[in-house]
Amino acid sequence: MIGLDMWGIRSRAVRPALALALGVLLAVGLLACGDDSAPAEDSGVDAAADASVDGAMVDAAGRECAADLDCLDEVACTRDLCDPFGRCRHLVDPGACDDGLFCNGVEICDPVDGCGPGDPETCNDDDVCTIDRCDEEAKLCRRSPRDFDEDGEADYHCEGGTDCNDRDPNIGMSFAEICADGIDNDCDGEVDEADCGRPAHDICDDALDVSAGGSFVIDSDGARGDYSLTCGGEGRKDVVLSLTLAEPKDVRISADGNGLTWVALRRTCEDRTTEFDCENGFPGTIRTRALAAGTYYVIVVDRGGEINLEVELSPASPAPPNPTCSSPTDVSAGGTFPGSFVDVSDDVMTSCGFSGSPDLTYSFTIDSADAPRDVLISAVATSGETLAFAVASTCGDASSELRCARGSPAGSRLHQLGAGTYSLVVEGPSFREVDFNLSVSLEAPTPVPQGDACADPLPLTVGTPELGTLGDKEDDLDTSCGFFYRDAVYRFDLAARSDVTLEVDGAGSFVNVSVRPTCVDGASQVRCVSGNPARARLRDLPAGTYYAIVESSRPSGFTLKVDAAPPTPSVAVTGNDSCSDAYVVPPEGGLFTGDTSTLMSIIGGASCGAGAESKDAVFSLTLTESRRVVASTDGSTFDTVLTVHGGGCGAGTEIVCNDDGGEGTQSLVDRVFEPGTWYFVVDGFGSSSAGAYTFELLTSAP
Repeated sequence: MIGLDMWGIRSRAVRPALALALGVLLAVGLLACGDDSAPAEDSGVDAAADASVDGAMVDAAGRECAADLDCLDEVACTRDLCDPFGRCRHLVDPGACDDGLFCNGVEICDPVDGCGPGDPETCNDDDVCTIDRCDEEAKLCRRSPRDFDEDGEADYHCEGGTDCNDRDPNIGMSFAEICADGIDNDCDGEVDEADCGRPAHDICDDALDVSAGGSFVIDSDGARGDYSLTCGGEGRKDVVLSLTLAEPKDVRISADGNGLTWVALRRTCEDRTTEFDCENGFPGTIRTRALAAGTYYVIVVDRGGEINLEVELSPASPAPPNPTCSSPTDVSAGGTFPGSFVDVSDDVMTSCGFSGSPDLTYSFTIDSADAPRDVLISAVATSGETLAFAVASTCGDASSELRCARGSPAGSRLHQLGAGTYSLVVEGPSFREVDFNLSVSLEAPTPVPQGDACADPLPLTVGTPELGTLGDKEDDLDTSCGFFYRDAVYRFDLAARSDVTLEVDGAGSFVNVSVRPTCVDGASQVRCVSGNPARARLRDLPAGTYYAIVESSRPSGFTLKVDAAPPTPSVAVTGNDSCSDAYVVPPEGGLFTGDTSTLMSIIGGASCGAGAESKDAVFSLTLTESRRVVASTDGSTFDTVLTVHGGGCGAGTEIVCNDDGGEGTQSLVDRVFEPGTWYFVVDGFGSSSAGAYTFELLTSAP
């Protein structure tokens, strides 16, 4: 019975034990006997076509097998297995389709067509006084007061609003009253009152002269949005500066306003076509080298309030001599080499850089008499931004790239390089022109540390904690949840099918860990999780060799442990979408699977997970004594929220709400519960997160 449950041959509904047993026997009979009406293998019907059986897929041709490899299909999101009866099964794994994006919804796995898109996250809370948007970077819904004209003031009709005309970005309580225009510009109920007039430096005719350089404070409250910029900022408030140079100068202008601040440099104040630099940031900063003599205008845009300005003028500097592969700077002698990305273009693409990032080229040569040599490289921005560099045999040839490192600072040691000339390309950030220092050192050769590459992984014994470090490792492998970080490679073996629990404690550092059966093949990845610590629960892994790849942005130490246990049988649950229909969990707990997309949204109104208004599934647990309860949704295919209720599961009964406490975007509750009946609700983040879930509940002595 347990073996059948492991392989997904389950009843579709919760039935008495006898009915469940009969259902399983029937499923086994069907698998063994096939279907007399099924087409023969030579009838023109694809023998590899799949038919659905309770969430798994059975080979429609009844294909026999001796090992999992006999069952391989061409669908990337199915797990192809040989069941205990020698028949091929293809388990749908929607998690394999996850593209890592939150706002486009949860991807689905079709057993025939493979991965497909899910329903996008709308984030709509049905409140007319909020503007709702999906924040991909934070992976959550954001709601801000209604401000259609984006002038920084909420609509007057909503609570706390100060904008009496939310269709005009130049009207609101923070604006100055303009004389003789017949409009109540400052929303005080009066038109063209005696103290009307524009604030200082609001228009080109009243620009603030910053030709001598220095520090300035200017207030944009009351200013209007008079000028459009090539890089955005529409609908906000702008102020104007003027800059006159008697001779060429290097110029740096920084504007630190209220939030994101835009800065544009142009030759003619009101003509946007004369704009030759426009940037935004926190602060917005413009840098230019050897700006010719003449008069220029600077438009500064923000949401209103005080703006701290810094204008730095320095002697004109020459352009760097090494902008392209044809003119690299030789760094073979080693040392520290200052550089600047001001007015530098993007000419070379590196595997860990980004399109549009400025780059400079260098080269170093290792003589045959000195080979091999270790080469130690570090690139650090003086203002702390992330940089990238790539070492290759041929500049601009991605296929010859030996190492690409990214970070703040970016650093790497290349071991035992042979004789020859190598290219070194340094890339800056695409959003800011920064200065940097490049350090290069050619040193005596040292061996590659064990665990730095797939060829020599570190051994990992199941059940035994291992202390590791990234301090002597380099970035050699890609993981789906990481980003160009140093990585360490471990190998462990499973003698039999097992549930595997893996945990990496980064000792205060955020870490990523990828588990895969083929070290160099990222497509074979079983799971990739992040956290501090990072935890992964991998159920029913086949016997064999696996690799754990640990990475972090910091070269720190960590503790890694892998535990294995016999596979836990699971129970398929349906129809449990209310308190009255809650699935009753036995006192010792269990493992349960289901799909919330087939249920209704009954509970909702949670204190976490953006209210957790998605479709939900309900479980109940009755305790006769105090017990420690660990409840988890690890292994689910969508962003889950887990709530616990006492005294029913309606409004006001929530006692615990957890969002992202488990693996990745999964949920975890771990606490001692007193005797009584408790309701556990598997829900989704926001209002549209639903899909196949895994719910595990374990109880033990407190």
